[in-house]
Amino acid sequence: MIDRNIKKYIDNNDVLEIYSKSRDNFEFEDFILGIIVAEKGDYLLVETIDDSGLLDSYTLLLKSDISKISSDTNYTNVFTHYVNSNKKNNIYDPFELRKEMDSIIDKNLDDIIQTFLSNRKVISLCTIVDEEFHKGNIIAYDNNHIVLDEKRYQQTFGSEVQDKNNLIKLDTITAFDLVSKENKLYEEYLNNH
Repeated sequence: MIDRNIKKYIDNNDVLEIYSKSRDNFEFEDFILGIIVAEKGDYLLVETIDDSGLLDSYTLLLKSDISKISSDTNYTNVFTHYVNSNKKNNIYDPFELRKEMDSIIDKNLDDIIQTFLSNRKVISLCTIVDEEFHKGNIIAYDNNHIVLDEKRYQQTFGSEVQDKNNLIKLDTITAFDLVSKENKLYEEYLNNH
């Protein structure tokens, strides 16, 4: 059902509530607020919005992990107003994430990951295996697996540091934060330290 209805939401600038099967255990409590920008194979590229109606990230969501999409709710209507107000005041994208995304938007997932690996970009991803977000520079990649420098991220933030970086199977990833405010700030920190 979701896959059939997705086309009507792509690139129409509707603010949507996009619910995940894996992250909310079918409870319909946890959702991402955003605008669907494009289809990328098995994923949807979503421009996510933060609590102030500012651009938060460009995230790839696995289509088969989407349990529900809601539009034109009281909540989405409020955030449509926030987004429009922020755009009118030229503050919607203070980190210039759109500019960064424009350079990769026409690439397929493999090419995006290769570009990020070459440029030591930070990404965040969530898997169906542990439902946790993994964050760090991409340090290894083949067509089936990805490795992030999670140890450095954990050391930076004083988290419990794992023994080694995880080998993550691509077919278990339900969400990729490709370009985000948080990743951009952490990446700038890494480049200066």
